Amino acid sequence: MAEIFISIAAKISEYAVDLAIRQGQYLFRAGRFIKNLEKEKQKLISILGSVQKRVEATDKTEQVKDSVLKWINEAEKLVEEVENLETEVETNGSCFKGQCSIGKRYNLCKKMQQKIESLINLNKNGQFDAISFPAPIPGSEYLYPGNIVYFKSTQKALDQILEALQDDSINLIGLYGMGGSGKTILVKAVGNKAKTMNLFDRVVLATVSQTPDIKEIQKEIAELMGLKFSEENKASRAIRISLGLQSKERILVILDDVWAKLKLEDIGIPCEEGNQSSCKVLLTTRLRGVCTLMNCQREIPLHLLSEEEAWMFFKEYSGRGDNSPSELLKVASNVAVECKGLPIAIEAVGSSLKKKPIEVWKAALYCLKQSKPMDVEDGVRDAFSCIELSYNHLRSKRDKLMFLMCSMFPEDHEIFVEDLIRYGVGLGICGEVESIDTARNQLRASINKLINSCLLMHSDKNKEHFSNVNRADHVKMHDMVRDTALWIASRSENKKILVNLVKDLNTLVENGDINDYFAVSSWNKKTNRIAAQVTAPKLEFLLLSSRMSLDIASASFEGLKEIKVMAIISEGFRTLLSLPHSTQSLTNLQTLCLRGWDLDDISFILNLTKLEVLDLRACRFKQIPKEIERLNKLKLLDLQGCAVLENYNSEAIGNCEQLEELYVSGPSFHKDDKCMFPCQTFLDDVISSNLQRYILELGPLQTYGHGINENSSVRSLSLKEFDISKFGASKMNLLQRAEDIYLNRLRGGCKNVAPELVKAAGSMNDLTKLRLRSCSEIECIIDTSSSGSYFQLDALMPGLVKLELEEVENLKELCHGSPMHALGFFEKLEELYIRKCEQLRNIFPANCELRSLKILKIDGRGLYQPTVAISCAAVALFSMSAAKSLEQLEELSIADCKDLRCIISNEEDNGNEDISQALNNSQSMLPNLKKLCIHYCPKLEFVLPSFCVGLEKLQEIDIFKASELKYIFGNEYQNEIQTKLPNLKSLKLQNLANLIQICRGNSQPWWPCLRELRCVNCPKLSTSCVNVMVRSTMRQQHLHKGVSLEEDQGKHLASELEQVEFRGFSELRFIWSDPTNRQILSLQHLQYLKVDGCAKLKSIFSAVILRSLPELTSLVIQGCNELEEIVSENEELHHDLSNTKVVCFPKLRNLTVKNCNKLKSIFCVSVLGMPPQLSYLHISDAAELVQVFRNSSDKIVFPNLREMKLNKLPCLVDICIGFELLQPMKAVKIMVDQCPNFTSISEAT
Repeated sequence: MAEIFISIAAKISEYAVDLAIRQGQYLFRAGRFIKNLEKEKQKLISILGSVQKRVEATDKTEQVKDSVLKWINEAEKLVEEVENLETEVETNGSCFKGQCSIGKRYNLCKKMQQKIESLINLNKNGQFDAISFPAPIPGSEYLYPGNIVYFKSTQKALDQILEALQDDSINLIGLYGMGGSGKTILVKAVGNKAKTMNLFDRVVLATVSQTPDIKEIQKEIAELMGLKFSEENKASRAIRISLGLQSKERILVILDDVWAKLKLEDIGIPCEEGNQSSCKVLLTTRLRGVCTLMNCQREIPLHLLSEEEAWMFFKEYSGRGDNSPSELLKVASNVAVECKGLPIAIEAVGSSLKKKPIEVWKAALYCLKQSKPMDVEDGVRDAFSCIELSYNHLRSKRDKLMFLMCSMFPEDHEIFVEDLIRYGVGLGICGEVESIDTARNQLRASINKLINSCLLMHSDKNKEHFSNVNRADHVKMHDMVRDTALWIASRSENKKILVNLVKDLNTLVENGDINDYFAVSSWNKKTNRIAAQVTAPKLEFLLLSSRMSLDIASASFEGLKEIKVMAIISEGFRTLLSLPHSTQSLTNLQTLCLRGWDLDDISFILNLTKLEVLDLRACRFKQIPKEIERLNKLKLLDLQGCAVLENYNSEAIGNCEQLEELYVSGPSFHKDDKCMFPCQTFLDDVISSNLQRYILELGPLQTYGHGINENSSVRSLSLKEFDISKFGASKMNLLQRAEDIYLNRLRGGCKNVAPELVKAAGSMNDLTKLRLRSCSEIECIIDTSSSGSYFQLDALMPGLVKLELEEVENLKELCHGSPMHALGFFEKLEELYIRKCEQLRNIFPANCELRSLKILKIDGRGLYQPTVAISCAAVALFSMSAAKSLEQLEELSIADCKDLRCIISNEEDNGNEDISQALNNSQSMLPNLKKLCIHYCPKLEFVLPSFCVGLEKLQEIDIFKASELKYIFGNEYQNEIQTKLPNLKSLKLQNLANLIQICRGNSQPWWPCLRELRCVNCPKLSTSCVNVMVRSTMRQQHLHKGVSLEEDQGKHLASELEQVEFRGFSELRFIWSDPTNRQILSLQHLQYLKVDGCAKLKSIFSAVILRSLPELTSLVIQGCNELEEIVSENEELHHDLSNTKVVCFPKLRNLTVKNCNKLKSIFCVSVLGMPPQLSYLHISDAAELVQVFRNSSDKIVFPNLREMKLNKLPCLVDICIGFELLQPMKAVKIMVDQCPNFTSISEAT
């Protein structure tokens, strides 16, 4: 007992001594307090100044965070208090010399210590990563993708459509509104939103237009559904589409721009009464009557913008903010009013007046008020006036004529920009210019001007991108803008345009309907013959498009004296075109485009003496006429994809000394194997120093083809099976000047590109892209081992930015010898693609700089033989020093590298020193990396070192079949640094047999924006790691109003997860958190959850999770043999939910449970509520299941049930007490098998 008292006394003494020491400091260490107080005050003043400068630097598009403003106020107040205290200390300085009471000295020192602590805390809290966020725009919301702006007037339509889409009784919805009001943009946004909300598995959009082409609509729908047609007739295609739309997938079909009643069954869209397919249709139209004729169950209007919204939108495009002069603002406001709330008009007018003086604004306002077009519908006059104003503001005739020319194409047509250029050259839009390229630059400038004036749009085709495909650029013209252009042309005396979409062209010719027109285009797919005399003395441009064989041999073109451009385009493949003998009389013709036809003899071109552009792309004919050199004005010749049966007569082409542009390639189809291919002698013949642009694909190449676009190479050369040693001086000219070179099976003894290939070619100073395929003699790209006079080898290819290597079977390294003479080569490289280079071991030298590299893809599987695993043999990709230079890398993709052990190697002389430095400095590495993809790398043990901090832009991690991988981030040098991935949205880990943790040691990842998490067959990944991955998606959430801290008892955590899949975790006992954890987890965005092969899992959801699953639509549980309940039910849950009407699974549509032998029921619907949207219920192989749902109420129905499968359930008695089918039995697909105790199902009465 005495020992206990002694121990207690000792403790009391210890505390007393500590307290005495702390209190004693206030009496004897005053000088230190004064010094520390001043130090921390100055530090706070410095931080405060910095934060205030950042606040002052924000503009009106940003809103400063409340926490920052609060901190500034507290800092300013504290600085003032400290300065007052310092004044007090200075006034009472004698106290610290023993000339005042001890109590006063004690109090002053204690005050200083308290202020020092406050200063330290504020200094610590003043380190803001971000001080502001984008300010909300009053009355509007910005919804992405793109720069789409939505206002409250359109939000109503968006909400109505989404509401209708969630109503299972509605299958057909109509959206109507004025042309140019934004219907197409809105329904695309609806499609994105519906997909995000998981209302549909697939969204498909097809454009109908004024002249519906059923086959084209079917084609668009089928492509987006992944269907392939073997049938040609519309009825058979319709059946195939109908079967696809009646699959288990939920599909939204958007039919855009419908002008008249459309028979959906002709397309293949199920539309019969009581249709039970999971397909819904949303259509857009300018005419409300179309909605009525189509029997739309909901007709939703899209109103124009209010004056307030229009003004806000107009300011955005005109660049006139509230700080503009008051007089100008007043005029601008009136101009915005005249746009009548039409978005397309607001964009066009606002853009045309941007940065213009007030006089131009006043003139524009006058024109808008005075313009009164009388020959168009009342509803579109205002919009026409607005768009015409933009047209009138085009300064040059070239811009205006280009605008009118774009209206010659059908609605929604993807217009190939190069076609516009070639037509423009023929019409002489640019006047007398020195070259085609000069004209091209001017015409591209016009097109860009139209785009910037919102009179043209970039096409969706421009978004398609593949590493080895040059996508030709296209533009589109908005329907309303196109209509305005045709309306403008119709009022012109000498620029009238006729666009024929319906009538038979032969009838138009016979009736003389084209006599007074400047330009005529015909897109009637059924026109196949013109037999009349074509008389049109004013016609300068004739554009015909046909899908059928076209017979115009009996026609006469002698009445087309002024025609300058003729384009006859086949939309089929090499259909027959019979031209009249009078074609040779078109001596004023400057551009002739015959594309995709079987022409036989083309000797008639020899009489077209003014011809400047001859485009015969994808045609079949006997031979190029030997006398083609007689066409002494010919500047552009396009023979891409041509099937030449007898002779190219390349020597004759070479004699066309005035030729500036030449495009040649062999046919791309095997059926043309009897035709000629341009071969090696072609180079000898066509050499011309005047060639400014060329795409030459020589040899039997099966390439991807080249599009001619703004960013494509001016000069491209593709050679197959050529011997470089036999190249004479005359051939080298094209090779030396080429910007894009593709060499396939090159011979001639070159073991490297630099210096040997460059030396053989003479020079490659203009080269930007180099592609090598199956060049077995190449052993390295750059060889510095015996450079001789080529001391700086990187200077031999000064512009190379893109390198593709495919099946270069003897390639061992990119650089052989000392890399010091090749550093510039690596510094400039932006894109590197390596495929099936099985001997490649050393890709990047240790000390190279890769500051420009944006894309690196290494794939050993092969492009044409994906099942053959021929792997790259590289052991490491980057040295530590090289990795530090990867400042621009955005995409890293590695597949089938069988010997790859690490991505960033530490095996350098100063490796440990570099690592230590990286650790100490937390050096940012790969700061722009967005996508990381690793497939089939069996020896890789970790992906990136843990010290690769700063991966702030990484959005996607996809790792598949890396059998030795233990960590995603980690190595033996690092245990503590947290891996922060603030923008990671998708994490896929699949078939990783040895994966232990995401991060090695005690480090934990952080990815608060993660939306997709898939962990499949990772057997060594611990339960705790799985829980860490889930918790890493969560962040603290503010309490709901009315909930006190005492009531809450725990933290509210929210997650952005939308899709989660766990498979093969035999030890996993809980997913979200330990059931004893009091944290309240919110999974407000979770839509899909699949749990498979988690043998020890006893429940899926706990009570704290259950109340926060508003978006869950699909729940799949398989192979969980210890699972006893889906929802962990307890007294607390019953108490919380028994007196409420909360439905815990309000959007659950699909519920699948298989191989869960301890499960006795799914859950209790009388407590959790009935899932009202449940459509698919599949239960099988649950040996102890007695009831699917438990229920204590009298009656239960599932109003949306469509399919129920019950299989191998020996103890199952019924669905639940009181269960009845609301639908007729025939409307629900019910399959019951091997359920011996199951009672029959009754229909609701």
